Amino acid sequence: MEGHIVRTFDGDILNLRMRVLAMGGLAIDQVQRAVQGLVRDDDDLSREVIARSAQMSGYSQAVDDEIIQLIARRQPVASDLRTVLTVGRVASDLERVGNAARKIARLSIELHGVTEAVPVHKLYNDVRKMSRLALALLREALDAFDRVDVEAAQQTARRDQELDAEFQLALRELVTYVMEDPRHLRTTIQIVFLIKALERVGDHARNIATNVSRLVRRDEGAPAVNGAGPHLGSEPGAGSDALATRPDPAPAPRVG
Repeated sequence: MEGHIVRTFDGDILNLRMRVLAMGGLAIDQVQRAVQGLVRDDDDLSREVIARSAQMSGYSQAVDDEIIQLIARRQPVASDLRTVLTVGRVASDLERVGNAARKIARLSIELHGVTEAVPVHKLYNDVRKMSRLALALLREALDAFDRVDVEAAQQTARRDQELDAEFQLALRELVTYVMEDPRHLRTTIQIVFLIKALERVGDHARNIATNVSRLVRRDEGAPAVNGAGPHLGSEPGAGSDALATRPDPAPAPRVG
């Protein structure tokens, strides 16, 4: 009977994690499309990103509902409860990534409507660099979450400093640009908001990685999942590998 309960709980956690991983795939795609809409002057693509933000909210609400039902049904304790709550925190960060993508899309439409002669495409170089790094961090964080890989999670959390450094460098370049020609202040401020949104994507990737790292450290001694680290879904000795299963997401197009 006890083994059956453990297997059932593992199945519930697997379903929850699969939903969050699907949400993560959508979050990555939203950021990519938002940046593409900007650099390609494609307002239709930007509007699609804004429209699909409701889908991100729907994922988040579904995860919240599933967590509430799981806790009510299974009454998990100790490491099982930490697992459930960690999945919820990951979903929350992914929803905020979706919000950042929507913000980028809205700012893109505003920038494309600027009538003054501003060389915005020259300013987009910083956006391209930051988007590539932010998306790489987000993919790595989700992969660490999926594989329960504490070493990869720690590396991803540390790499967020690279994105912070890129943000500071881009900020200095934009300040220099606007000091040389104050007429472009409004446009420059909008681009600052854009790169800040990308920097926040990196912050949320770091949060996801940090949550995985902390959870695994608290649960040391549990059996490993595919050699990656302690099992993120059952008490030590349960022997389930359900959480190592994941979908193979379709490759996404490159930005720019």
